[in-house]
Amino acid sequence: MNESQRTIAFVVVAVVSVVAARFAGPSAPKATAEVTNIGEVFYPGFTDAEAAKSLEVASYNPDTATVRPFAIVQDKTGMWRIPYAHSYPADGKDRLAKTAASMIGIRREGFAGRRDSEHADFGVLDPKAEVATDLKGIGNRITLKDETGKVLADYIIGKEVKGRTGMYYIRRPDEKATYMAKLDIQVSTKFADWIEADLLKIDGTRLNSIDIDTTSVDVGQGTLVDGEQNHLVRKNSSDPWKMDGIDESKDELNQEEVRKLVSALDELKIVGVRRKPARMAQGLRSGKPLEQTLDMEMAVDLSMKGFLLAKSNKGNSVRMIPKDGEVIAVTDQGVSYNLKFGEIFTGTEEEAEVGFAKEEGKDGEAKDDEGKDLKDESKSKQKSRYLYVTVTFDAKGLGTKPTEPTKPEEPSETPDAADESASADALAPVNTAGDPKKIYEANLAKYEQDQKTYQSDLKSYNEKVKAGEKLVKELNNRFVDWYYVVSGNSFENLRQGRKTLVKEKGAASANPAGDEAPPGLPPGINFPGLK
Repeated sequence: MNESQRTIAFVVVAVVSVVAARFAGPSAPKATAEVTNIGEVFYPGFTDAEAAKSLEVASYNPDTATVRPFAIVQDKTGMWRIPYAHSYPADGKDRLAKTAASMIGIRREGFAGRRDSEHADFGVLDPKAEVATDLKGIGNRITLKDETGKVLADYIIGKEVKGRTGMYYIRRPDEKATYMAKLDIQVSTKFADWIEADLLKIDGTRLNSIDIDTTSVDVGQGTLVDGEQNHLVRKNSSDPWKMDGIDESKDELNQEEVRKLVSALDELKIVGVRRKPARMAQGLRSGKPLEQTLDMEMAVDLSMKGFLLAKSNKGNSVRMIPKDGEVIAVTDQGVSYNLKFGEIFTGTEEEAEVGFAKEEGKDGEAKDDEGKDLKDESKSKQKSRYLYVTVTFDAKGLGTKPTEPTKPEEPSETPDAADESASADALAPVNTAGDPKKIYEANLAKYEQDQKTYQSDLKSYNEKVKAGEKLVKELNNRFVDWYYVVSGNSFENLRQGRKTLVKEKGAASANPAGDEAPPGLPPGINFPGLK
């Protein structure tokens, strides 16, 4: 079993049995007359998985010689949260219930040793202990508690017993004795496994327009660097995408790359989160303009993550400039997603999830002047990207609003031929030959039918508006507290330009890697020419 894996898996369901035998292992098991609790359940009072309201896992990673803490708890409002990840909301009820159920009824099926000096041999040293005498002997500790904080079950699980598949060394933290038990506990300590996987909740088939702006920032000059503004549009999911500015006699839209773009929006997953300053989140939630709530803490926080602030040359309004462009995607529900791409984040998978831990124990961005991680360079690094998400309602996404039909005018008793002809032409299609009164009656009948259709269409349209505005509110409530971190691959698939989106007719697709943008700017820079 690879102890460095971040998903701790203990396999093979325990069959209730009483075992008192000798097993090969790091230390010979000692079945003596003094051992009287073989076959007993470790926690006989824990029988209801639904009683578990918190899970804590401490797992040792030998590659980094560190203990990784993980927890999921239910707060007073009933919301599940991940404390180590800035209390980000978790989708953990069902997963926790399954984990809790797998920890019920675990029995002491064999005796291994009674002395604490043997713990390292069995791999059941407590990962939460302040001092570990043998790092290789540290186990994985899993704790379940109820809503009052009372421990329901608490195990330190060590090495697999040699020659006994599915049998592990195990002990209670409050006991010195080590036992053996068959286990089937599936516990993930990976952030992504406990959260809502679908960040944007976009249905790709409902997208009808995508705007990509690759404008970036020149750090040395403190100016905007012009990029591309590409607009993709389609009428509905059955129509092909089209893009403005293509010379259709020579070029065509690269539908393969567009599919990657749509898929990246549809399936966008986050790899980490950071909490926004409280005052910023409060202001965004109230709908106030940024400049009305802006303070130095907010400006610095935004700048560190690559979301730069600039005052307009006209007036006192403040504009947020994402360091590496943005994408605006609109659905047929009228939901307009604005994705702003900020600073590059380089770190391990765990650091991408929650940030760097400073010496005082707070989360921060421990980088040098070049943006490099100050942590151990031997760790496996990966590049990811800060993402700032807002959502607005855009009625244009719903299509054209129904237009009320015009009621025909009743003809005068003695209309002249010209008036009759003009009236008939305006209210086509009806036969203009004949009695003007009959023409009017026919047009009136058509108007009344059109009016019914209009009222039905208008009702449907207004319901879509109401549903779209409700969805926008729900999504903004979800996004308002957080910066997100997305993978470098997601960034490349989303922020595409003409180089990948357009190809010569009949040419093969190509997707060259994009260049990284320069590091961010300090807050408050005025960009020349910004309107």
